[in-house]
Amino acid sequence: MLVAAAIMTGAAFPDKAMFHERKEVAGLAVVFGAEPEPALTEEMQFLRWRVSSLADEEPYADFQDAKVTVKHDGEDFGPFDVRAVRRTPGQYQTQHIFTAAGEYESVLSFRKGEEAQVHTVDFNFRIRDRATLEIPPWRRVGR
Repeated sequence: MLVAAAIMTGAAFPDKAMFHERKEVAGLAVVFGAEPEPALTEEMQFLRWRVSSLADEEPYADFQDAKVTVKHDGEDFGPFDVRAVRRTPGQYQTQHIFTAAGEYESVLSFRKGEEAQVHTVDFNFRIRDRATLEIPPWRRVGR
């Protein structure tokens, strides 16, 4: 019963579960989140951005040359191409498998429509160690 309720809630409110932090840049509202949650090591992870116009709150679909760099422990990874999510206007994503737990930063860069100027917006997020959720804890070789 609990599983069915969780699935139904996720289906009814998919954006509520994954988007957390909102910032404004270049007349756009950019909201960031990771999916699935909690974000774990050794699991397929999506970083997602929902973008809308500040003027009318409509999804913004004219993102050009969007790239993201992921930073962790002073090291930059990427840039990675950001792609639109099919059938979800204004939503963009990258896909990763994180191998280390800790604090990360995503730095999204893009051009707005035909503008020459490149805009950037950054968001912090945390990746948890998958082993902390395993019951019973799985002992990996070499630990």
